[in-house]
Amino acid sequence: MPKSKNKRKNAGKKKPANAPVVEAAAAASETAAPKVGPVKYIGQVRQEARRVVWPGWPEVWKTTILVMILFVLMGIFFFFVDLVLANIVKLVLGLGA
Repeated sequence: MPKSKNKRKNAGKKKPANAPVVEAAAAASETAAPKVGPVKYIGQVRQEARRVVWPGWPEVWKTTILVMILFVLMGIFFFFVDLVLANIVKLVLGLGA
């Protein structure tokens, strides 16, 4: 019989009943950021806001026009999908009368 491809170090060993709780608590404490006061928090927010790169007007106009075009195309698409489905429902409901 071929050997198992599972090469985990602790494969097949049972963990204690409280292991998931201990692991979850340890993971939460490692990822939690230290608490800061409101003044320091506002300072950190302002520092991050300075790093934001805002798009220029040409990029804003291009994306706005693209959104408008896609809005119209999706409106037309869903209009026809709704029209077809409404007719199918009318046909199915008309069969019972």
